[in-house]
Amino acid sequence: MANLIEQLRIDTQRLIDEMMEKQERQKETFRKYLVNGYDMLNLSTEQMDYLVDPILPRVGLAALVGTSDSGKSTLLRGLAMAVASGSAEYLGFALRPKHKSAIYISTEDDASAVGVLMQRQLDELGAAKESYTSLDFIFEIDNLVENLDKMLEDKPRDLVVVDAFADLYTGPMNENNRVRSFLNQFSQLAVKHSVLIIFLHHTGKRTESLNPSKHNAIGSQGFEAKMRLMMELRPDSVEHDLRHLCIVKGNYLPSEYKHDSFVLHFSPGLNFTATGERVPFSQLRERDPEQEAAEAERLELIRSLRDEGKSYREIAEILDISKSSVHRILNC
Repeated sequence: MANLIEQLRIDTQRLIDEMMEKQERQKETFRKYLVNGYDMLNLSTEQMDYLVDPILPRVGLAALVGTSDSGKSTLLRGLAMAVASGSAEYLGFALRPKHKSAIYISTEDDASAVGVLMQRQLDELGAAKESYTSLDFIFEIDNLVENLDKMLEDKPRDLVVVDAFADLYTGPMNENNRVRSFLNQFSQLAVKHSVLIIFLHHTGKRTESLNPSKHNAIGSQGFEAKMRLMMELRPDSVEHDLRHLCIVKGNYLPSEYKHDSFVLHFSPGLNFTATGERVPFSQLRERDPEQEAAEAERLELIRSLRDEGKSYREIAEILDISKSSVHRILNC
């Protein structure tokens, strides 16, 4: 009888211990999801943390979009090279890598092709190959998220470049939920490993006739919505060795960064350098001669109506446009 009571006591204590352990695990799970506001404020700093100051954040998702042959891959490869070599700046912006290490995922080129392009860049820069031992490339994308997780766990990185998004995501581009769900995997990786992941993506047809915009990217609003920062790279319509880097979305950037392009020189050695010049987005559209003629005719009509003493409101009613449009046309 004593042995039975003792066994019951042991079993009861074991059940109590298991229940308490389960409760503790549940508490730990909740602690991972909940972030206390007071603790968060004590951890925060006055400045955002950047990899490329003040453009690219240190952690999260970003995107570079543009037309084919605009130099998107070259620009992002140059960024990865600058991070790995410990450069102090890139494109005129301060570079602040912590690990001096990057991964470049290439779905369009193989190791041989990328090696030739990098050598061409190095020859012009006069840089030593040994400077890039912490730059790794991935050319096989099977089980990419799982493999990338292990690589980042094994060795911390500052930057991961994904070239290109459309080769990884094979679902319908216009389905917001599916695009966001796909990108969520990478967003979680970025937060888990404190790394910036930049996606290369393409713009739609005939977007060159539009102002640079986050809406020019192919696919759904779900793509740009997941990006903390989005840039569009656009060739200059006159000078073929110039490119315009346009920041079309930046959650924490002042507005002065998002209305004028940063003009870059694209060298024969496939290297980008900042010229220090900036151009308003409105001047980067490829102009349609017929459209320009129509706009000039409308401007002359508005001016003649104003000279007749018509008010902005009256002119707007005559032309069936808004009063603010009349003001903008006359003062542009």
